Amino acid sequence: MLPEKYKWLGSIGTLPKLVAAGLEYLGIKEIPGKASNSTIIEMANKIGLQDIYTNDDISWCAVFINFLCFTAGKPLSQSTTDKYELMRAISFSKWGNKVEVKDIQLGDIVVISRTGGYHVFIALAVTKSGNIIGLGGNQSNQTSIAEFDIKRVVAVRRYYATSAPLSAKKYIVDSTGLLSTNEA
Repeated sequence: MLPEKYKWLGSIGTLPKLVAAGLEYLGIKEIPGKASNSTIIEMANKIGLQDIYTNDDISWCAVFINFLCFTAGKPLSQSTTDKYELMRAISFSKWGNKVEVKDIQLGDIVVISRTGGYHVFIALAVTKSGNIIGLGGNQSNQTSIAEFDIKRVVAVRRYYATSAPLSAKKYIVDSTGLLSTNEA
């Protein structure tokens, strides 16, 4: 269910396909320990990772975004024959077309740095202070909407095979007051 603060997404018309698909999975949580959330495992299976992605304790932000690309009919981030690339957030740094950070808009893919690697999510809005509100998987071990420090941005990418919906533009919102620090 869409948090109250983001209900505006339901009133701006047709959403970019990645955003619409991602919102369907809001609240999906990984299961600690040996068990795994079957939805997350199924996402990995759908993008061809059934042999190597075996537990939701493995970072799954890139699995989630690649699954959304698959669902929306967009290319996956894999640019080599290495299937492990589909599990790496940094693989999205060359996906689609480059976008300047100042031009981030609803539906763009954002790659940020984090301790031990990278994280990838879909941009929803920017805050008045310049941070990014993003929808992603493996954000505090679940699919959620979080605020990210703009200084952590490594790449912003955009891909549309046809024209973008009218809702794909920059939205400025109030800060949540809490920056994400858990994307692993």
